Amino acid sequence: DSFFSTTSDADKQPFTTWLLTDNASSYDHTTFLSTTAEPTKGMATFWKITDDTFHVAFATMATGWAAFGVAEAGGMFGADVVSFTTANPTALVDGYILDDRQVRVDTSQDWTLISSVVEDGWIIVEATRKLDTGDTQDNTLKNDKELWGAPSRVIAAWGDTEF
Repeated sequence: DSFFSTTSDADKQPFTTWLLTDNASSYDHTTFLSTTAEPTKGMATFWKITDDTFHVAFATMATGWAAFGVAEAGGMFGADVVSFTTANPTALVDGYILDDRQVRVDTSQDWTLISSVVEDGWIIVEATRKLDTGDTQDNTLKNDKELWGAPSRVIAAWGDTEF
């Protein structure tokens, strides 16, 4: 795989195992959201849309937390995010970001955790959510594969400290 290209095969083992055995091939799309400082480090993201459900998987080298979001403007402001912490590996936090760049917890938790891997410095998460939750604190996700729609912008963040 071309993701995390400067990471040794031994250090990449949890990610490689997930790629080969945990349904990475079931996703229709993938991209690597790199850091500006180190383009070979970042978050591998996989997604698909089935009927009215958005499926996402994200993987990064971190020991504390990871978050994925859909951002209408491409930045943090107005982003709809899902967060995962290693301190609570059986739960997700549905949130949103306003102008203060702080994640606020959504009053309606609309994400479902499908699976998580926390191993050897890796966080790998699979989750689902309805495209339209009917929740005013969630952005309605769109299937932007049609030519007439603007593409969705995604953001990612992760860290090694408690969230």
